[in-house]
Amino acid sequence: MKSLRLENICKDYGNSRALDHVSLAIEPEEFMVVMGPSGSGKTTLLLTILGALKPDEGHIFMNGESIDNLPVEARGIGYVPQDFGLFPHLTVRQNVSFGLEVKNIPRDIMSQTVERMLSFVELKEFADRRPNMLSGGERQRVALARALATNPSILLLDEPLSSIDEGTKSDVRERLKSILREAKATTVCVMHTPEDAFILGDRIAVMNQGQIIQISTPSELLRNPKNRLVKRLIASMYVQD
Repeated sequence: MKSLRLENICKDYGNSRALDHVSLAIEPEEFMVVMGPSGSGKTTLLLTILGALKPDEGHIFMNGESIDNLPVEARGIGYVPQDFGLFPHLTVRQNVSFGLEVKNIPRDIMSQTVERMLSFVELKEFADRRPNMLSGGERQRVALARALATNPSILLLDEPLSSIDEGTKSDVRERLKSILREAKATTVCVMHTPEDAFILGDRIAVMNQGQIIQISTPSELLRNPKNRLVKRLIASMYVQD
């Protein structure tokens, strides 16, 4: 259980500012959803927390200690990218077990963990297939299982439900909520679907043009949007979906 705090994070791509003095405090075990239009800086925010991108300004703290100089592998953060990031030459089982093998987890514990993760994402029957034999939604679930298998203190999810078909989304969403509660992972999740965000999020941070313009609980965000821009963003996302 770890807290996460960002202080005045800035990130530039050439002359474009992707993150503009972003500050965000996330409590242990909290599920924080980040929403906003395309290009608002959501994925850049995740990659900066992960350590894959170095901010130009600002600091990141985990449990009150700076992680600014820690490499990705030393941060204890799980990450599910939107493009899955699976190893094409490994089977589903091998992909899920990869992080556990790197950590030298005992074989019996690793086997139990992998089986539990495969059961959670409903892919046990596909355990010996490779990613190119799976649908987009199935690959997304493998990526989620791999990230959760290492029991990370911080979990970063970039559109984790975007490739899940509507017929199974509700069930997967509820299972995701349940397993994250059990794992007690502090989660930062980028989402664009209001229904998913309002069901899963303890709080929602609305981003636009690299800035966080409102942080509220789902009910408070719906009842009291901070300004017209937040209203338009919420309305546009409902229209899109």
